Amino acid sequence: MRSKAPLALMEQLVMVCVFALAAALCLQVFVFADRSSRWSQQRDQALITAQSAAEQIKSVHGDFALAAARYGGTWNGQLWGWSLDEDWSAGGESAYHVLVAPEESGVPLLGAAQVRVLTAEGEQLASLAVAWQEVDGDG
Repeated sequence: MRSKAPLALMEQLVMVCVFALAAALCLQVFVFADRSSRWSQQRDQALITAQSAAEQIKSVHGDFALAAARYGGTWNGQLWGWSLDEDWSAGGESAYHVLVAPEESGVPLLGAAQVRVLTAEGEQLASLAVAWQEVDGDG
């Protein structure tokens, strides 16, 4: 009579392989979910930063030099920008860049700008258009 041990051993080996394959797929799903969560968190923070920059430029009615003086960053005559570290705070090694560029609105007495938040590698995380009412000389 032949022993059934090799057949049972082969069945156990197949079950271990199936389990390993399922575990590898689950691990890949968890890694993807973590990466997606981190990217979403980064994008959300970029949008909050862009909104803050938009409110800052609106508060000074489009005076980019005044915005740079009050809130930090540099104004080179065409672009107001500053850098942030990994924790989204000023100082440290630059991980993100906030750039605010004036734009032509096409409407009299309406100022406009484009706020962009980029990674250090240049990938755009957020972009936000901002507009404000300008005051003419009479009022």
